Amino acid sequence: MTHRFTPAFAVLLLLMGQSAGVLGLLGDNDSLWQAGLFITLTAVPLLIVGAVHNSQQATADQLADADRAGYLRGLDHVARGLLDAPTPPEPGHREDRTERTAGNVVTLRPNLVRPTERKAQ
Repeated sequence: MTHRFTPAFAVLLLLMGQSAGVLGLLGDNDSLWQAGLFITLTAVPLLIVGAVHNSQQATADQLADADRAGYLRGLDHVARGLLDAPTPPEPGHREDRTERTAGNVVTLRPNLVRPTERKAQ
């Protein structure tokens, strides 16, 4: 039952901490602005807890609407042909087939040319 009062308490703490901090800075009172900072930092986790709690409260109707919207979007993408994109003529190969290497590169492993076709024995 405390989750009902947490957001109001957190906002109250935040406003009190901010006002105490500003008054302490304007009045050149170190202990007041430090207390305001402490109160503000105390309010931030409570605000985060309230936001997480509110984000987890989805009703069955909201979940059904989100599921229906995702299904309709998927059908729309299939109808437009976005999911069935044609493959390029040679996938994985660049148009520029020349490989440029620097002249000062020393290879650690020799490039062994493998035969193009292998036969099972």
